[in-house]
Amino acid sequence: MSDQIDAASQSAGHGRWLSWVRALTLLPIVAEPTAAAWVERAGAVPVRRLADEVEWALTVRDGLAPIAPPPVGASLALEDRQLCTRPEWEFPDAEVAFSAPVSVVALFRTAILAFTASSHGSLIEGLEALLLHAQSEWARQPRHRDPVFARDGWRCAVPVCTARRELHDHHVVFRSRGGGNGRENRVTLCAWHHLRGVHAGRVRAEGEAPDGITWEIGVRPGRRALLRLVGERYATG
Repeated sequence: MSDQIDAASQSAGHGRWLSWVRALTLLPIVAEPTAAAWVERAGAVPVRRLADEVEWALTVRDGLAPIAPPPVGASLALEDRQLCTRPEWEFPDAEVAFSAPVSVVALFRTAILAFTASSHGSLIEGLEALLLHAQSEWARQPRHRDPVFARDGWRCAVPVCTARRELHDHHVVFRSRGGGNGRENRVTLCAWHHLRGVHAGRVRAEGEAPDGITWEIGVRPGRRALLRLVGERYATG
């Protein structure tokens, strides 16, 4: 697989090798017929978007044919259906491996046994019941009322950030400069990118949320920003 990525990177004419992070991100999905397309995409989008697209491809593929990257800027939302189901002809042969300190393993096993229907029940049934219980408890928790967080997938919207904690609702055009409260002028930022990025002058955002924002990251007085992205794609020129 790594040889396919190397060859595709050279034939794509990038003039440089892919970073090891991008190459590792591509490994689960790359195949010879689609390697060049994936390598080209890897050089055009941040690692976060690349990982999202690889995850999307692994979910929607049928297990046989290689799958190419989704169309540029396409939504990666999936239909409300059961995911990762196997074709009837494919025998499920997966196993669950759990590695942790002995005390944690013992506690985890005790929790699984507590959710096993009877002494004759299997551990996998207990694990399934435990996970369903955790999912139901999570669903019962009160949700944040801010619709902007839900729209942005509950993570920082800066294309190079993956933070999902300490989120702030940021006004693209500051309210002090006449910006309104419409959702097109509000975007989700983590505390660091909000306070130490935008308000410290290191990150600049212009345009309309969620997909029409131009990001400048690494803004420096009198010099070009280190990165410039339109939505989740690197800006050219």
